Amino acid sequence: MIEVHPPHERVHSWTQFFIHIAAITIGLLIAIGLEQTVVYFHHRHQLQEARRELTAELEENRRVLTKNLDAVRKMTAEVDANMALLHAAQTSPAPIGSKLVYGLGNFWWPKDATWQAVKQNGSLGLMAHDELHYYVYIYEDISIIMEQSSELGARIELARAIARRSPDGNLTPRDIEELITVTSEVQAKVAYLTLLFRLEENALQKKIEGIPKIEQKLNQN
Repeated sequence: MIEVHPPHERVHSWTQFFIHIAAITIGLLIAIGLEQTVVYFHHRHQLQEARRELTAELEENRRVLTKNLDAVRKMTAEVDANMALLHAAQTSPAPIGSKLVYGLGNFWWPKDATWQAVKQNGSLGLMAHDELHYYVYIYEDISIIMEQSSELGARIELARAIARRSPDGNLTPRDIEELITVTSEVQAKVAYLTLLFRLEENALQKKIEGIPKIEQKLNQN
């Protein structure tokens, strides 16, 4: 805190008064300047640290994304095969319960801990508009991916429960109808997740291509 102390000696003339006021003013300006300099370098360090940590987190998400794209490709094939079995069973009933495969595969949860942290510590307010817009876009996509993955998991568990109703695999026509409905919902959610993953992939690629430009701007500032 900046403190202003009264003069130790009495002021006997206007000249002394103005000299004292000038000294106080200069002292205050120096103190404010030093304080603003400290704040500036603190904010600069805070922003650089946030960028470094966000870049590392998105790089980890890029590795997670590669695994998730493989998982949705496998799941798409499994669900399509399930649907073919279910439609076939409508015309020629056969024990198909044990042949149906409903699995989440090797889905990995995206990372967003760093993003949640920088939203709380004020680092986002220090970013340029375009940079902030990029992070908001990609992390909103990741948030939707998390939400949709949870909903997909719930639908898959429901399909599993229906498929297990008959221990010998002989599903009733009603079971088959319910499974067709649920499997169709799973197909839609897998397709939507695939789209979200592709959007994330494109955004992450733009980040990688844009890193040299960001570093150039940082060196100029």
